[in-house]
Amino acid sequence: MSDRARSRAASRPGRATRPAAAGRRRWALRLVRNVLLWLIPAALVWALLTPYYNRFLEVAGQNAAHLVESPDVTRVYPKDSDFALISRLDFPREHEVVSSVRVTDLHFPAILLVALFLGVPEVGWRERLANLGWALLISACFDVVLILFWIEFAYATQLGDWSLEHYGAFARNFWGLGKHVLDLPVKLGLPFLLWAWFYLGRLLPRPEVEAGG
Repeated sequence: MSDRARSRAASRPGRATRPAAAGRRRWALRLVRNVLLWLIPAALVWALLTPYYNRFLEVAGQNAAHLVESPDVTRVYPKDSDFALISRLDFPREHEVVSSVRVTDLHFPAILLVALFLGVPEVGWRERLANLGWALLISACFDVVLILFWIEFAYATQLGDWSLEHYGAFARNFWGLGKHVLDLPVKLGLPFLLWAWFYLGRLLPRPEVEAGG
């Protein structure tokens, strides 16, 4: 085969994309392996920090509730290491506790988030930690919004006649549907969405490679 024929054969897209595709598969397999290895250390750190983070969310959730109410009657305080009680100061003392929330359940996806971001192959530690920091900050903001929706969900839908008197149909649907959507698909999918924002491009084919460039 002449040099010109070899050059044409090597420049065919099919030949060029095979090594690139194999490289992406190896990268993905390394990612899965690394994430599995990081899950246990991430869970241990999460368990250690959970009591402090729960208290942060209780205070932040109470302050967030004060932004959407007047006067400031909401109080959120710990019941035990996992649960928080939601109360209103304008209710009779024997009925001021209106609901409770398992705060730990709001942020356990952080375990997967940390494992995903620390397990990325071929990325320097400085970049990994910087990206993880941004992802954790976004996740913390989401957790505050989520506990606010838990509080307002309790007020709008769980207090019978009081809810009907103080919340219209739109507000009841907004807080009720919003709480369920945020607490299930969005909460569980957030680690993957954040990871994809930072790293999905490393798994996608590169146009210049497929074109033989």
